[in-house]
Amino acid sequence: MSFFDKLKSGVSEAGNKAKVAVEINRLKMQNSSKQREILDHYQEIGRSVFMSLTTENEVLNNEHLEPLIQQILTLKDEIQRNQDQMGHVGDEKDCICGQKVAMNARYCPACGHAFEVIDIGE
Repeated sequence: MSFFDKLKSGVSEAGNKAKVAVEINRLKMQNSSKQREILDHYQEIGRSVFMSLTTENEVLNNEHLEPLIQQILTLKDEIQRNQDQMGHVGDEKDCICGQKVAMNARYCPACGHAFEVIDIGE
């Protein structure tokens, strides 16, 4: 392999890594926004419960809470899908301990779990 082929390969690999980093950061920003939205919904639920307990005229209305609960569940599902996509894009796998590990790792750095090595024959 000539010097220029190696250089071209290195530049291409760096470009691919940059694309992956941009995509992962985009998904992380989406998750952060969704997490803030979940906290807002929790706060609204808490406000409703507080008002129903401290005000004689205020009755806890399940019709008001149910949409908030459904929105929280939907947002949590979207966050999980983004995390799954980050693992796929970032070329990672999940360990039994819950850590994300590089796809080519033989052992988990957190718990030491050994991953099955698949010989694909080169």
